[in-house]
Amino acid sequence: MEVFFHNSYYRIFMTANIVSSIGSSLFSIVFVIYARHMAHPSLAISVASVAGSLPLVFDIFMGYLADQTSNHVHQQLRNRLIQGVLYVAIAILMAGQFKWTGFIIVLSLSIIVSLIGSYNTYGAIPIIKDIVKPSDIPEAEGFESGINSTISLTGGLIGASLLSLFQYQYSLFAFLNAISFFSAFWLLFHSREYFLQLPCSHVKIGKTYGMFNNCRKFLRKTQANFTLLKKESTIVQFIKVFMAINLFDSGQGVLLNLSFAHEQKLLFINYGYTVALLGMVESVGSIVGSLLPGRITRYFSISICIISIYVAYGLLALNIIFFKGKILLLVLTVISSILIGILNPIVQGKMINELPKESIGSIISAFYTVVQLTVPLGSMIFATMANTLSLQVSWISLFLFNLVTLLLWILLQRKQITI
Repeated sequence: MEVFFHNSYYRIFMTANIVSSIGSSLFSIVFVIYARHMAHPSLAISVASVAGSLPLVFDIFMGYLADQTSNHVHQQLRNRLIQGVLYVAIAILMAGQFKWTGFIIVLSLSIIVSLIGSYNTYGAIPIIKDIVKPSDIPEAEGFESGINSTISLTGGLIGASLLSLFQYQYSLFAFLNAISFFSAFWLLFHSREYFLQLPCSHVKIGKTYGMFNNCRKFLRKTQANFTLLKKESTIVQFIKVFMAINLFDSGQGVLLNLSFAHEQKLLFINYGYTVALLGMVESVGSIVGSLLPGRITRYFSISICIISIYVAYGLLALNIIFFKGKILLLVLTVISSILIGILNPIVQGKMINELPKESIGSIISAFYTVVQLTVPLGSMIFATMANTLSLQVSWISLFLFNLVTLLLWILLQRKQITI
């Protein structure tokens, strides 16, 4: 957080990003409420929910496009204007009746805005690398992660409250979103003279003509990025351990929801409140970890964070297997989420400092694409196990998976030190 107050240009750039993120986050819940008024509300809500996750599929492509940008500052300015104009179009469409044609067009425009937002995220990395000292990058990434998590946590509630205040005038809400993007544009435009002097505003990119040639270039670049990832032994270790942690975390989430349905001792008031409380505690813990100042997090090495996360996860599984203590469950959830909040920006900061600047967006997007593959896998494996065998067997299996992957990671670390 200190870098936000001490670095004026980082503060301006992040304020513009925060204003844009608030607009996007508020609208996500509003659009689902809007879908409820369609002729077939269940279908509309399902379509809106699935469409909301579609931009994640194109993350790696957005990272590639960001790396093909010759002037990242101009692109950030241009994108904010385009997003604002798209929300003006959405506002006009929402002013009409609830018809499927308008709904599909609004949905399509919303997806485009989200894709541009993903493009902005990866395009922002070279700018941050130019305006923040290498030693401050982990703290800067932690601040950004914490702010985004806070917006995600509170955005839905604030969006629903504002919509009620606007008496469900969806078009008025969309206009508010447009204003947020135009405000972000103005913030960056006001300081453009400084930003346009940065190296990220003068990147030499070879031009490629024709759709076929561009597709071939994208595939070659993606293959080269994965090859580069394989050569970076440290990043390969990060991929392995993050995949294991994500698999465990998603499996643990499924098993906890099932355990709450079967164990009254784990409940706070009722099932719904318990699930919501645990989710909130996890989000708040992650935010706290992300926002811790650099003078504190510098004492947490990557190895210490990873081992501590494994220990917290292992204790959580043992608690469910033997004790079923709901207070201990909350405490361990807070500890593990704070540690994850500390770990993520440290790892991303290390990658930003070490990876080649001309490919940083596409490489980081490739990294997150790979490590997120185990999220649905973990949910599927342990949900199947719980329904075909038993919850107890599933928790024991999850604990053993945690123990084995921890031991393997420690052995790999010792082997690397020996070499």
